[in-house]
Amino acid sequence: MRILLAYKTTGRSAADPYTSLLPVGLASICALLRREGMRARLANFSPFSWEKTTDLLAEEQPDLVGISQFTHNRFATLRLAELAKRVNPRCLVVLGGPHATHRSRELLAGFQQVDGVVLGEGEETFLELARHLQRSGDRDLTAIRGLACRRGDEIVVTPSRPPIADLDALPSAISCYHDAIGVDLQRQLEFIITSRGCPAACRFCSSPLFWGRSLRFRSPRAIVDELRAIRDTHGLLYFSLRDDTFTADRRRVLEFCRLLVEERLHVMWNCQSRVASVDEEMLGWMKRAGCECVQYGVESGSERILRSLGKRITPEQVRQAAAVTRRVGLHLSIYLITGVPGETDEDLQATLRLINDIKPHDGQVSPLACYPGTSLFSDLVASGGCTSDLFERDRREAFYLRDDPFVAVSTQKLLDRLTRTAARNEFRPADFAAQKKLLGFCHATNLMAGERYEAVGDMFEAEREYREIVARQPDNPWGWLAIGELYGGLGNIGEAEKAFLRVLELVPAHAPACVALGELCRLRGAKPQAEAWYRRALSLTPGEPTALAGLNLLTK
Repeated sequence: MRILLAYKTTGRSAADPYTSLLPVGLASICALLRREGMRARLANFSPFSWEKTTDLLAEEQPDLVGISQFTHNRFATLRLAELAKRVNPRCLVVLGGPHATHRSRELLAGFQQVDGVVLGEGEETFLELARHLQRSGDRDLTAIRGLACRRGDEIVVTPSRPPIADLDALPSAISCYHDAIGVDLQRQLEFIITSRGCPAACRFCSSPLFWGRSLRFRSPRAIVDELRAIRDTHGLLYFSLRDDTFTADRRRVLEFCRLLVEERLHVMWNCQSRVASVDEEMLGWMKRAGCECVQYGVESGSERILRSLGKRITPEQVRQAAAVTRRVGLHLSIYLITGVPGETDEDLQATLRLINDIKPHDGQVSPLACYPGTSLFSDLVASGGCTSDLFERDRREAFYLRDDPFVAVSTQKLLDRLTRTAARNEFRPADFAAQKKLLGFCHATNLMAGERYEAVGDMFEAEREYREIVARQPDNPWGWLAIGELYGGLGNIGEAEKAFLRVLELVPAHAPACVALGELCRLRGAKPQAEAWYRRALSLTPGEPTALAGLNLLTK
């Protein structure tokens, strides 16, 4: 039996660096299926036209198709399901993901191309479904737990399935990307999820209903082993840990950081957190372990608006978390929401004042939108603010609760304030000195200091920061990378080449160092060597754009 686990989004979402990625959950399902001896493959059809998508489906001829559905891609998902049926009328199409989970009845009632919906966590349910089909071919799915399906004209929701207790027991999905369709391997592997569930109850978020309110965690040992495997096999040195609240378990975070430091993995990373779930000691150890940025869901500086959003935080907690984040030298990034019903100019001014107080380095602003599975949407339907069939009737990617002039004005004012604040409140030499005194040596501080010195044209001080890394940690590729880039920019090709070669001694699969060496060889006229480095980069990262452009220049 041929199984295809697919995703497709179109329009603005296909151009977005995050929503265009393959959902991590699909890869986890694929890894479990393969471990159990099944023939499964991943496909991200987002980069392709519908014509090309049809051709790829015809080549695959899947018997079972699982498609990940979010609100932004719900109609693209339905079209993909229809195409799969057209290519192979006997194939079974099952949806999963947050939108499908929370709109399962509506999907089954209105769209015949959908045969079933996996509800919530998908690995064990999809595995049982695949075994059922492979063993018997029976299309009656009502005996499978954690599923919504049809029995004749009746829609059946089977008993829920207990959540997976031990996330470490799930197999690594890394190898599943190697033969995946339409996947940018380097970008895909950067994003890691280490837990499931969220302790919060924000009214605009569907995560608690999807995963449940109890948190489940991968162990620090398992996370570090995965990062090492990706680093050694694919050369990645920077990761984004995309848990809803990475710092929810303080002991786990400290153990994770201890392992990174003791085992000298020398990676850099960022994460998301809640302002009520951090403290200075934890953030300090995160910085020592290579964390350079924390993103907080701040949303508003108005206590009234925070209560209306169900945030269960206060502006004072935001100020405290921001202060310790900046003190240890982590970049402070915030998410803000505007366009909340009842939000006034007074609330906006409170948020603008908060931005001034906490001094974020960057941030994002989004108008408030409602999604299935949120209390915001349920309350909106109950109050008559919208009809219950909104997501099936209206084709917009997102549904904002307000569209009056205040929303555009507040969004622009918040963005402008974030931009001005970021420019004024970058870390300066006195800040870096204080961070070193507080934490001792950590390569993240030196890198951030060196980048700041480069930005203001002080190359001597930048080099001094980078040289301290390689002196203290000669096995740390970040110091050599920074030196190579610095010397390359100054035209010192010989020293730059030495630095990048050292990077490759430490991390042989690091494609950017190969690209850099190709560029340096091309600049000094060594065409055969340049071509060799470009081709090595492409062997590590197929389609690498700078390597392709370099090869093109060599032929002219």
